Formats: sequence, structure tokens, C-alpha cells
Amino acid sequence: MVMKSIIGHSRIIDFFTKVVDNAALSHAYCFVGLEQVGKCTVAEYLASKLLQVEENKLTSSPDFVFVGQEKDEKTDKTKKDISVKQIRILREQLAKKSYFGGYKVAIIDQAEKMNAEASNALLKTLEEPTGKTIIFLLTNDESKLPETILSRVQIINFSLVSNEELRKGLLDKEVENIDEIIGFSRGLPGLALDLSNDQEKFIAYKKEVKRFTDLFGIPFHEKLALVEELFGDKTDHIATRQNLSRILDIWQYELRDREVENKQKVFLQDQIYLAKEMLGKNIHPRLLVENILLNIN
Repeated sequence: MVMKSIIGHSRIIDFFTKVVDNAALSHAYCFVGLEQVGKCTVAEYLASKLLQVEENKLTSSPDFVFVGQEKDEKTDKTKKDISVKQIRILREQLAKKSYFGGYKVAIIDQAEKMNAEASNALLKTLEEPTGKTIIFLLTNDESKLPETILSRVQIINFSLVSNEELRKGLLDKEVENIDEIIGFSRGLPGLALDLSNDQEKFIAYKKEVKRFTDLFGIPFHEKLALVEELFGDKTDHIATRQNLSRILDIWQYELRDREVENKQKVFLQDQIYLAKEMLGKNIHPRLLVENILLNIN
């Protein structure tokens, strides 16, 4: 099982190859790893193999279901949770007989965003799996999933991909700025592909790296001016918080390589991590970022 869009994770691919060959698939798996490490790419690849459809036609297969965060049809704003309605629709689709007489496959992306009702609805499906039904739950933090769900899935951990594997995957695509992209990606194939395929994303990423670097050694009011644009979009609060979380990821990555007194580095890492956690709660993002700025010398 080899696919050009998958960079790294050969151990996981080999595992599933053997499991499929031995007809020993479990009904549910939980893929755990950082955002953009490749969880969804691998899950979609496995789904395409199980359903025997080309990956670019996967979403049109009647035996495939994908669930993730949606936008409100009336407001066009990102919803905070994966709702019970979405999981009920998933259950209805999985309960139907396979269109082609084989597997039915579902992927739940960012499964930790299921609200309590949605988790309980999914639990009923996990407790009573039917036929050749395979469910992939994707999450960057399995501790945010109920124990009742975790006890009914097989956990597959996704590790960071080596620079050598990233380079090999990008060389196949004749990528410019390959060394810079590999450095920015820090073992995340999805990020490497994003930066190599989209020049605007590459430029935006470099801008965030420079913004973080420029925060050191300047007065507080100048720090505030540098981050002001991060709070400009007030139309979609959930999307704004998610974007800010990705920016804080960049700050964390850059902090690891920055020459900062170790005690302060550890403290700042903790502050950024806490801010990312609090973004999911009803605390204003500006206050969280300002607290970080106060501790950058």
C-alpha cells in the first residue's frame, strides 16, 4: 500500500496492510497526533482502499461518511461543536446496507469537538458495531474524548516525520525553498505540503515567524501594535480562535529554537499552551495573548 501524498508513517501503513490481509480489522480506530501530522491523509487513504474507490472520488461514495466542524447555514459562522445531529446522520448512513456489498467507512475529524450528546450518540454505534463498518476518529488530544469511547477504539499514535522523509516527499514535487519549508514544518507533512503548494501560506507563515521574533526586546505598547491585526476579524469568532491557535503553534515552535534563558523558555511554553487551552473556553483571545506578551522580555 503506497501513495504519493502520504509522507512518512510507513509503520502505520504496514500495520494496516497486515490487518487487512488477515481480515483482522477492528470496528473503530482513534488516530492521535498533532494537527497536520497526516492523520486525515492516512485515514482517507485507508478508506479508499477498503471501499475500492479512487481517493479523489471518495466523498462521492455512498459507503463513505465524513464528519467535521460545520458552518451555520444562516450565519456562515463556524460552529463550536460537532453536533448530535451530525452523529445521528452518520449512524443512519452506517446502518444502511453497503451499496456495493463491502465495507462502510466513516471518518470523524477533530473528534474531541463532539459535544456530550454527540459522544453519547456515537457510543451506541461503537457498542453495537454492524457488519463491515469501520470508524476512524481523528484527534490531537485523546484525553478530551470520553473514556467510554476510548475504551471501545484501538488507538494509533502518529509521530512526527523525519526531515529525511519530508525531503524525499517534497523532492518528488520539485519544491522551491525546500530547506526553509522543512525547517518550518518540524515533522508535520501536512504543513510541509501546505507551504510548498501555496505561496500565500508560505509568505504568511514567514510573517508569523518574524512577528514572534520581533516581540522580543521591545516595549509593551509596541508588542500590542504588532499583534493587533490578529483580532481584526470579528465575524466568525470560532474561526478566529482556531486561526489564533495555529499562530500560537508557530510561536511555540519558534520558541524552542530561540536562545532564551531556560527558565523563561519553559514558562513561556507553559503560557502559550495554557492560552491555546483557554481559547476553547469563553475567555477573550486578546487577554490570553496580552498575558503572553507580558512575559516576553
